[in-house]
Amino acid sequence: MPGRKNLLTSEVFSLLIIPVIVLGGVAILLGAGRPSTWAQSREDCSACHEDVVKAFQRTSHHKENCIACHQGAEKHLQEGTKESIFSFTPDQKSAAKNKVCLSCHHAEAGFFAASSHGRSGLDCTACHAVHSVPENRANLAIKTCASCHEDILAEFNLNERHRLREGILTCTSCHDPHKPSTGQQLAGFKQQTCLQCHVEKGGPYLYEHGANQVEGCTACHVPHGSPNRHLLAQQSVADLCFSCHTQAPAWHSRFTSMITNCTTCHVAIHGSNLSRLFLK
Repeated sequence: MPGRKNLLTSEVFSLLIIPVIVLGGVAILLGAGRPSTWAQSREDCSACHEDVVKAFQRTSHHKENCIACHQGAEKHLQEGTKESIFSFTPDQKSAAKNKVCLSCHHAEAGFFAASSHGRSGLDCTACHAVHSVPENRANLAIKTCASCHEDILAEFNLNERHRLREGILTCTSCHDPHKPSTGQQLAGFKQQTCLQCHVEKGGPYLYEHGANQVEGCTACHVPHGSPNRHLLAQQSVADLCFSCHTQAPAWHSRFTSMITNCTTCHVAIHGSNLSRLFLK
């Protein structure tokens, strides 16, 4: 009986494994000599778009298939018309183009529609060149942003400025182009973006400058560039302070913007743990 049991087990195993081996061999034979989808697509596309395909192989998307982004490729090969393939042309809707990109770039998918770029109707290709090899990332970001924000780039030519042109930082050091620009990021409560570099201004303080709790750094400072020292919004420190502190003590009335610098006395202007008047 044990011998017959072993024989039955061998027969059952053979019945199960033989079809698997046969099917596997057939699959190998059918697939032999057939190029992969990417290889076939590359050859088909390069017949007309040779320069684009060569450049694309050096980009971060080089492992992707052309048809992953360009739907309608089969019809395009048959008809040879631009209208038969999704090609990210200006006449195609921004939402349709963004949908293709965000189908892979999930991290930005939930935020881009609410960003200033998304709300302005821009699509990903307005800033990103998918088929070409990007240059230095810092230079690329500056050039890309400046193509729309020329007025902002001009502020970086002023004598007091953040060191953008020197390459110390770039636009994306402070701005996330794919997410909403909230007051909490660029100013507002705890002004997180500014404090990434200016850590010493963040406290915590027992006595905190009231502007920090409302408008944040931008209440007094211009973020991109200014003709005034310390990127101040006004040339006169007294005028800047009096623009908020209109109810100064009466004996301050003899101080004028021409001769007064409030921070001569109020030295700890960002915050203090010793004086509620920021005297030390």
